[in-house]
Amino acid sequence: MSGWRRPDRRGTAAIEFALAFPVLLLAFLAVFELYRLVAAQRTLDYAVDLALRYGAVNSASASAGQIGQVVTTAATALLGSADGAVVSTVGFSPSYAPGNILTVSVRYAWTPALLGTEFPPVTLTGSGSITVQN
Repeated sequence: MSGWRRPDRRGTAAIEFALAFPVLLLAFLAVFELYRLVAAQRTLDYAVDLALRYGAVNSASASAGQIGQVVTTAATALLGSADGAVVSTVGFSPSYAPGNILTVSVRYAWTPALLGTEFPPVTLTGSGSITVQN
């Protein structure tokens, strides 16, 4: 009976940690990048809302270029992106006058920051429309 020895279990916790840690780290980074993606989309939606409100209230003094500048400036400032990364489009149906529809859309190429450059950029879009008030 003295020939039976208990198996040596020293070091098993270190091996289990070495196997599990990379998977847990990758999952954490993926969740963080997903949060950044959702936050960028919400930021674009907020910038569109700002531009729509500006255009609907200031129809007498605002032009399509000014409304586009509002959405581009807001999105660029909130996202912290470089100039030219945010592209906006402003449209009127049928014209820019009270009672007509103002439409604003914006595009942004989002890239993951932590998971490397192997992933292609994701194009986020935001759009909205409102009736021009005055």
